[in-house]
Amino acid sequence: MDVSRRRHPFPWRAGCVSLGLLLLLSGCATVAERPAEPPDTAVIPELEDTEPDFYESISIYMSLGDPQAAIAAYEEARRGRPEDPRTRVLLSGLLLAAGQFETAASVLDAVLEAEPDNPDALFNRALLLGYDGETERQSELLHRVIERQPDNAQAHAALGENYLQRGRITQARAAFQTGLEYDPDNFVALVGLGNTLLRQREHQEAEKVLTRAVEIDPQYSFAWSDRGRARARQHNLFDAEQDLNRAIELQPDFSWHYVDRARVRAERRDFRGAIDDYTRAIALEPSVFLSYANRGRLYATVGESDRAYRDYTTALEMRPDYHAAFAPLGMLTFMRQEWERSAGYFRRAWQYEESQYGYPLLAALALRNNDDEAGARRYLNSVLNQLPRDTLYYDMARFYITPNVDSRLLRQIEQESNRMIKAQMYFLMGGHYELRGQNRLARTVYLQTEEQRLPQLIESQLATWALDQRYR
Repeated sequence: MDVSRRRHPFPWRAGCVSLGLLLLLSGCATVAERPAEPPDTAVIPELEDTEPDFYESISIYMSLGDPQAAIAAYEEARRGRPEDPRTRVLLSGLLLAAGQFETAASVLDAVLEAEPDNPDALFNRALLLGYDGETERQSELLHRVIERQPDNAQAHAALGENYLQRGRITQARAAFQTGLEYDPDNFVALVGLGNTLLRQREHQEAEKVLTRAVEIDPQYSFAWSDRGRARARQHNLFDAEQDLNRAIELQPDFSWHYVDRARVRAERRDFRGAIDDYTRAIALEPSVFLSYANRGRLYATVGESDRAYRDYTTALEMRPDYHAAFAPLGMLTFMRQEWERSAGYFRRAWQYEESQYGYPLLAALALRNNDDEAGARRYLNSVLNQLPRDTLYYDMARFYITPNVDSRLLRQIEQESNRMIKAQMYFLMGGHYELRGQNRLARTVYLQTEEQRLPQLIESQLATWALDQRYR
C-alpha cells in the first residue's frame, strides 16, 4: 500500500463494498483465481424476476473470477426492467471489476446527470478519478458522499487512501480510523491504517492492525508485505521473512516484494539470498536503479568486486546524480587499480558527505599510487583546513604531505579509542608503507585494520583486498 512506489488495485475493494453486494466484494478482489476451465460466457442461466436470484447468479460468476460473464448475466437479467439509476450503478460496479473503466465512467456520468447527489454513483465515480490520478476531484466527491452518508465506512476508507496518496498522513489516519469506527472489519481501512502507522513509525501498532487484515483476507499480498515490514522494523526478522515469503507466493510477479525480502535477508546476513532477491526484482523491473546499487553493495560484501562494479556503474548510468555510489565506486576502482578514477570518485563523494574525512585521504592515496605525489600534496593542501585539527585525519594528511618519522603517528593510532578511525588510519599507513616498499610493515598494519572487525568499512574492505592480493 505504499503508493509512492506501487500501484495496485486496492481501492476497487472499496468500490465493491459501496454496491452492498457480496458478489462484488469477491469479484473486485485479487483473491479469486480463475478455474482451469472458465465458465462459458455464452450460456446465461434463466433468471426469475426477483432480486435475490438476480444477485445470486451474478455473484456466482464473480466468485469464479469471470466479471465478463457477470456483466452478461446482468444484461440478461435487466431485460424488461426499467433503466433506473440503481441498476446502472450496479452495472458500473461490474464494469469496474471487469476493467472497463471508460464505459463505467460513461454510465456513472449519465446517472449523475440525472441524480447529482446519488451517493453510490458519486462513490464509484470518485474511485475512477483516483485511479486516473485526479485526487483533488476524487476528494471532493468522497466528501459529498460522506455528507449524505456519514456512516459510510467505505467512503471514509477511500478518503484515507486519497489522503495517503497526497502525503497527508495525519488526515489519512483519521479517515481510516473513522471508517473502522463504523465497520471494524473494513479491509481497506485496516490495510490503510496499517500503512499509515508504518509511516508514522508506530511499528507495533501497525503489526496489530495488519494482523487483523491478513486474518480477514489472507490472499491479499500487500497486507502480508506491509506486516513483514512492520515486523522487520521491530527486528523480528524471522517472522518478517515468513510474511514476505507469503506475499511472494501470492504475487510472484511484483518486484517490490523481492526488494523488501532482500532487505530482511541482508539484515539476517543471508547475503546470497538477498542477492537472489534483487536479481529477481531486476528481472521483473529493470528500470529501478536502486536495485542495482543495493545488489552491488551486497556483491562487494561477499567479495565479488567485478559484479559489484558493474552494478554500481549501471546504477550511476541510470541516475548520474546518485551520489551514494561515488564512495563505493571509489573503492571498487581502487581495487581495479584505476587510480585516477578512484581519486575522482572519492573527491566527489566528499562533496556530498563532508563529515567523511577519510574520503580525501583515500583520494590522496589513489593519486600517490598513480605516481602523482605532487598532485596528492596539492589536493591535501587545498583541503587541509577543512579537516578537524584535533583528529588523526588532520595528522595523517600532514604526514602524507610531508612524510617524516612515522613512529609518533603509529603511537597515536594505537592509542585511538574509536575503532573506525583506528581502522582507517592503519589502512592509510599500510598504503604508505607499500609505496615505500616496506611490505612487512604494510602487511602488519593491514592486519591491524582487519582486527578492528568493521567489515563494511571501505578501508577494511580495501585492507582485506590488499592482503588477499599480495600477502596471504
